[in-house]
This record gives sequence, C-alpha cells and structure tokens, in this order.
Amino acid sequence: MTDKLDINDENNLIAVGRIVRYQGNKGEVRVVPLTDYPERFYDYDRLILERATGNEELAVEKVREHKGFIVLKLETIDDIGAADAIKDHLISIPITELPQLPEDSFYVFELEGLKVQTDTGAQLGEITAVSTDTGTDILQVKGDKRDYLIPVAREIIVSIDQEEGIVTIKPIPGLLEL
Repeated sequence: MTDKLDINDENNLIAVGRIVRYQGNKGEVRVVPLTDYPERFYDYDRLILERATGNEELAVEKVREHKGFIVLKLETIDDIGAADAIKDHLISIPITELPQLPEDSFYVFELEGLKVQTDTGAQLGEITAVSTDTGTDILQVKGDKRDYLIPVAREIIVSIDQEEGIVTIKPIPGLLEL
C-alpha cells in the first residue's frame, strides 16, 4: 500500500474513519466512517493508524458492520486494552488510493484553501472549511472584513479552477448581504 510513501506526512493521507471505542474483548474497534462510502472498508487490506508517536500501517484482519458503525480488527490490536488505547485515533489511507471522482466533482480537502471571487471579480476570501452535514454542502469563506457561507449549488458556483486555486461564484440576491 505505502511503498515509498511517508505515512507520517499528513499531506499524504486522508482520514476515512475515527475510532470511537473498543468492540468486544478481542481487540476489535468501532469506527465512525468519515467517507460517503463506508462499504469501501471491505476493500482495504491495510489501513494507517494515526498515532501521536508516529503513524502505523496495519493489516485489516476483519471488517463488519454493527449498529451503523464499522467494526475493524487490526493486526497487533488484540485485546480491550490495546483497542481502548487507540480510542479517538484516525484511520487513514494514502491520498493516492482515493477513487477517481467524476468530472466536476471534488473531494472536500481539494476545495479548502481555494480563493473565492464573484463573476464580476470581487474577491471574497478563502475557503476554510466545507460543511457537508446539511442537504446542500456549504463553503465557509473567510474574508478580510467578514465571513461568508456559500451554498454549493449549480446556480451559484460558476467554476472551480484547481490549477489557479479559484472558485468563481455568481451570487444570488441577498447571498452576500449581512
């Protein structure tokens, strides 16, 4: 999985889950998926456990679903104590293993840091986060004088140019008002 990849460089990894507690007494852990496709956990042979002392690549021994969680058994995590010790840790994959998205689709991390401007050239600021927990994704934009919340909607987003690092919007009436 990680030939020549520095698994301790956070720019090389993307989190796919967070361990929330142990499951049973044989080292299994409950994981809250941080992906739109939790069924992908069945495809992983190895995952990266992010630790403060250094990340560790571990083989996936078993995967199952239980009450809305993914339950994982990872190599070297063999009892409650070991499983409890990694509570709140992230489980990641190399960014190079992300599935290719359809054209005009983006991963959230690809949008963070891009500049936002209107179709008339007014500079609004930089995307600091993308809220995905509502019906419509929302760009959180930090400007010099104020912050903006911009819905990710075809009527508003004119273009996303990753090479230039610019998102161009056509604001609807009232969107940029206080």
